[in-house]
Amino acid sequence: MRLSNPIIEDGALIAVAAQGDAGWFLIAIDMRLEELERANFESSSEVERAARGYLRRNHPPASSWGGAWK
Repeated sequence: MRLSNPIIEDGALIAVAAQGDAGWFLIAIDMRLEELERANFESSSEVERAARGYLRRNHPPASSWGGAWK
């Protein structure tokens, strides 16, 4: 049995870090992470950092403030 760790962001499962033969790899659940699908990393925590960093850089959260500057 291979080890795996869920990666949760804002209460939603976005990816899984799974242990492979040559380290850890990412299984994308959230389609925004499909570019990282099967990317290899040295540890589960590196997979998590990469997934969160990728979302932060490429898909920043929308502002909760909907007003326009005047």
